[in-house]
Amino acid sequence: MLDAAAVQDLRRQHYNATLAGVRKAHDTLWCFRVKPDFPIPDFHPGQYTTLGLGLWEPRHAGAAPEKGLDEKKVRRLGRRAYSVSHPVADPGNGRLAPEGLGYLEFYIVMVAGGGSEPAPLLTPRLFLLNQGDRLYMGEKFTGEYTLEAMADIRHRSDALVVFAGTGTGEGPHNFMIWQLLASGFQGRIASIVCVRYKSDLAYEAIYRRLEKKYPNLSYHTLTTREADTAHQKIYVQDYIASGKFESDIGRRMDPANTHLFLCGNPAMIGIPKIRGGQKLWPEGKKGVIQIMEERGFRMDLGKNRGNVHSEKYW
Repeated sequence: MLDAAAVQDLRRQHYNATLAGVRKAHDTLWCFRVKPDFPIPDFHPGQYTTLGLGLWEPRHAGAAPEKGLDEKKVRRLGRRAYSVSHPVADPGNGRLAPEGLGYLEFYIVMVAGGGSEPAPLLTPRLFLLNQGDRLYMGEKFTGEYTLEAMADIRHRSDALVVFAGTGTGEGPHNFMIWQLLASGFQGRIASIVCVRYKSDLAYEAIYRRLEKKYPNLSYHTLTTREADTAHQKIYVQDYIASGKFESDIGRRMDPANTHLFLCGNPAMIGIPKIRGGQKLWPEGKKGVIQIMEERGFRMDLGKNRGNVHSEKYW
């Protein structure tokens, strides 16, 4: 639809970052390392920005076809917000990653679309990029899902911080955990990650090495579609509600010194609707928020911060 000269011109107009590298867990799950042309601004781990590619770029053959792209629409950018992840450590030597990497990491799964879902604009294009290719990155970083929420226990040696994520919802937790470790946090850190297959655990090897270096860190993985778990699925909610998680870490989650951060599948999180000041919980299996509120914890509600924090990831 557009000739090569027009495409090059659009890239020059819209792109302000370079793909510095990619670490591939498998064909549709990558850790993208993006170096912007502009100085990386100060922001908090857990916050997000946007990535984008022009709709003139080619799409992955495995993605659902797009419809209705005329010459005007094809000149636009397809954008999506992504929390900033982090390499956490050097996979070669297991040492904690240094500050000032010069790039930002994003943990992304390719969404193919199809059926009743609209054709995704961005990821089928992202997954055709190679190191050195150009793309768009937003210059604004925002979001309230940060470690500022646990300020009351940040300097307590008896603190417990629990991160629970599904799939790429682990992304912001990687950066948050890195900051806690890099700052010398003395409390306990536990990360729970639930995925379909073991191959979806892109950061597991890194965390297994870090566990040996940091006795206050533990990494807990749950899979739902492996042969040994397909018929006995244990989701994050089950792992917490059953007491198995607390047994594994050897301590109880106490509202007085514990904060939980939840990112990923809305069913795992279980955010209630508020009607007339009352919480209306989602029907069916209880989410983690409801489980913890029944144990004396409090979710964030407006400007009132509790000790259970969540990020809407889709």
